Parts: sequence; C-alpha cells; structure tokens
Amino acid sequence: MGATYLSIQLRTTDRDAVVAELHAMAAASAAVELRFYVAEPRDGWLAVFPNFSPELERVAKELSARIDCLALLLLSADEDDLYSMFFRGGKQLPWFKVGVGRSRKGKERDKLAAKLEALAEVCDAESRARLVAVLADATAVIYSSELLRGLCEIASIHNAFTSFDYLQRGEREGLDPPSEPVLVSA
Repeated sequence: MGATYLSIQLRTTDRDAVVAELHAMAAASAAVELRFYVAEPRDGWLAVFPNFSPELERVAKELSARIDCLALLLLSADEDDLYSMFFRGGKQLPWFKVGVGRSRKGKERDKLAAKLEALAEVCDAESRARLVAVLADATAVIYSSELLRGLCEIASIHNAFTSFDYLQRGEREGLDPPSEPVLVSA
C-alpha cells in the first residue's frame, strides 16, 4: 500500500475567505463531520486538505462557486492512480484518471488534452502540451505521485503532497512554505 495524497487546490490567495466558507460548509453538514486543513497560499494557489468523505466533490464544486475560482480536486490514490477533477463557477468540468503503466494514444490522448483545457487560465498552450505528454504516457511510471508531481510542476502547485490524515498526525512534510495549516471544522 502506497502513499495517498488528497487536496483541493483553489486558484485564490484569499485564505480568510476560504476558511470562512469552509466553516459555513462544515457547520451546515455537521452530521458528515467535514474537517479541513488549509495551508498558506503559494503562487496563486491555496491548498485545502479535506478529511476523506463522500462529500468531496460537492465541497470542491461549492468552493468554486462561493470563492469564484478554479478548483482542482487532486487524488493520488495508493500510488496507483491519479484522479483530477476540475470545477469552476459551481460546475464540474471534465475530469480524468491516469493509471500507472498506462498509455493514451490517438483519440484517448486527444480527450485528455481537451480536458486539460480547464487549466488554460494557469497554463499556456505549451505547458498544457507538456502536461498531456506527461500524463498520456505513464508506461514508465511506477508511482502515481510522479504523475501528480508533473501536473503540479507545470501548473505551479506547491502543496499537493500531503493529506488530512498526514497533517492530523503532525506531519508537515509536503507543505511549502513550511507552516502550520489552519484546522477548520464545524
């Protein structure tokens, strides 16, 4: 069993507004016990680390509307698969899953490229083309965190290599800049 990294990356630097909205969402769904760690913003991105819940998609979708920003739900699951879901304006955009050892060619590669257009506001065409190349050919990839690293480097996301559970245990590796994230709950 490998590492699992789960985050919601928001294209905003307004940490206070995000914390306030997360408090409101957690309070409105107290029975679900939503909890989040919120990191410091870096290079235009703010990382939110939710506890694992069936509400993850709803939270990302609502945050994209409430904060009026692009939201990426990133999950590198057990080092086997990378999932990326995009949200903007309260709507889910196309999402993708890339499995370790897999290759996408032809129409499958074109579909992946079309989905990555959701990153147009943060990555120019050349960067998105590099990202397609990284994600479309995972045949030599051993761990899905390698795919996550490629996506993060190209999109300038710095805080995707941790998760709620790691932070809850006091682990702070993966936070850049090193800092104490804010814990948000109901």
